Amino acid sequence: MATKQEVADYINANYETAWTSEEEAKIDAMLTPELATILIKLVGDVSFLTEVRDNASNND
Repeated sequence: MATKQEVADYINANYETAWTSEEEAKIDAMLTPELATILIKLVGDVSFLTEVRDNASNND
């Protein structure tokens, strides 16, 4: 079984090639700091999630 860090490392290395630009835009529009915090608890410190979590301007 993979650790959270291994999962986070895998996602960090591959997420940009897994999504289309439209899918990435939709995720970016829907992702809030609160949701990012929840996902971080599940999958670890994925870079795009930590950026959203730490950016309070996404709280609309």
